[in-house]
Amino acid sequence: MTLTRPESQPITVALAQLAGGEAVKWNLPMAGAILAALPTLLVYIFLGRYFLRGLLAGSVKG
Repeated sequence: MTLTRPESQPITVALAQLAGGEAVKWNLPMAGAILAALPTLLVYIFLGRYFLRGLLAGSVKG
């Protein structure tokens, strides 16, 4: 996905550009990946019971 301004890039594009060339120092891209995944992980941890309720409610017939 390409957007016109670098400020409006998706996080995945920014992480791919962070890795860059052939000899990658993996500490910086991995730190960026953890920071990118952290908000989603926190939402799932705090609201996980509601996800589970929704899954179970959809699986029961009758």
